[in-house]
Parts: sequence; C-alpha cells; structure tokens
Amino acid sequence: MDGGFTRVGPRSVARVLELVGRLAAAPEGVPLAALAAAMDAPKTSLLGLLRGLAAEGYAIQQEARWRLGPEAVGLARAILAAAGDGDLVTAARPSLEALASAVGETAMLAVLAPDRGAMVYADKVESRTALRFAATVGDARPIHCTASGRVMLAFLPPPWPAEFLRAARLTRHSPTSVTDRRALRRFVAETRESGFAVTLGEATEGVAGLAAPVFGARGEVVGAIVLAGPIARVEPRLTMLSRRVREAAAQISRRLGHRPH
Repeated sequence: MDGGFTRVGPRSVARVLELVGRLAAAPEGVPLAALAAAMDAPKTSLLGLLRGLAAEGYAIQQEARWRLGPEAVGLARAILAAAGDGDLVTAARPSLEALASAVGETAMLAVLAPDRGAMVYADKVESRTALRFAATVGDARPIHCTASGRVMLAFLPPPWPAEFLRAARLTRHSPTSVTDRRALRRFVAETRESGFAVTLGEATEGVAGLAAPVFGARGEVVGAIVLAGPIARVEPRLTMLSRRVREAAAQISRRLGHRPH
C-alpha cells in the first residue's frame, strides 16, 4: 500500500500542478490536444483532471479551450496573502457594478478610516434611476448609525468595538438615529448573527442602507459592501436585497483569497 502511494500519489499531484501552471501561463486558454502534447500525457487522463478542477471552480472550458477558473484566482491571492490582500477596490469593482445593475440601487465599498473615527466610501456605482442615493468617493460617514459602521463593529476583533460602544459620542444625524448605547449594542449583536446590517433613515433622512462584511485572505474584515436607496423602494425588498449584498460581499472576499472554514 505504501509503495503504491509512493509511485502514484506524487505523480498525480505533480501532474495536476503542472496542468494548473500551464493554464496560468495561457490566459487565452489552451485546447486539450495542445495540453496533451505539451505534457506528453493521454488526452483522456488530462480530461479527467480538468473536469475535476472544473467541478471545484479551478478551471473552465470555453470554446474548446481550457482556462483557470475563479477559484484558482482566489487561491492564488490566499497564497500571496503574506504580501498583502490585493487591491480591495479592484477586487470589489465587478461585484459593485453587477449589484447596482441587478437591483437598481447605489452600491458602494466602504472602509474604516485610518483613525477609526468614520466610515469612508472607497468606490461607488450609482443607481441609474432619477431618485437615488448619490455618493461621493472619499465621503466620511458616521459609524454608529450606518450599516457599514455596524458591520465593522460586529466583525472587527477586540478591543476596538467594545471601546467604541463604551466611549464614542453617538451624535444624532436624523430623527431616527440610534443614540442609545444599549440599543446600538443590540443592533451590533444582530448584525453579527445575521451577517448583514440594515439602517432606515438614521444617517440620512429617507435613505435605507444595507451592508455586509468583506473579508481578507487572513479572515479579517477589510471593508463592507453597501446598498443605499430610498426607504420606500428598499424596505419592501429587504429580504432580497440583504441576500444580494451578502452574495456580493462573499464574491469579493473570495477574490481576496478568503476561505471560510
């Protein structure tokens, strides 16, 4: 049994790694016949390996050519995590565009300011509707009454969240802003449990916000995806929109190399 593993196991692993390497070197794709010739391997054997990779998202076939799949890109980012999580804005942009187009509301990427005193919009894709939430990249928003801020409070590690909830000034920005610490702690706990946050007119009157966390390759929260629009249009669709914003955040997290256990 051990002898069989010695002969077959490493050879199979080496072949898979060589196959992935050849796909990585050919972003335009490679036909199966060309792979078989380059690797001096039977097409039937390589096809089995390619189908296995495709089933897990590590390879895709388009127009008779094989290419690396999205999971391979995420894995590469995870391997390179020691050198940084990659460009968050670049990773988020495709999902922001798809999200805004699919639901008809403004989609944004929000990050915590370096001094941890506010949320800052790092990118945006605005809704095309006449009545929409208009955001400006670089805008600073309050932490305690925004959906993205509550995501940070829910998912950043201690001690900062507890320190903020204990000592931060909870300014009223609208008639519905939550300024009671006990209520805010409850909302943060609900965000941690559900995986997303919702605010209704707390930072800006008449505007609803939904947010979900984006995680880096090491599992740390690095930002939040936010949807914002008129309460009258957003509130009836909260179930669907919360699912969409969580899906977008998960897509971006995977592009950054996040692999939840």
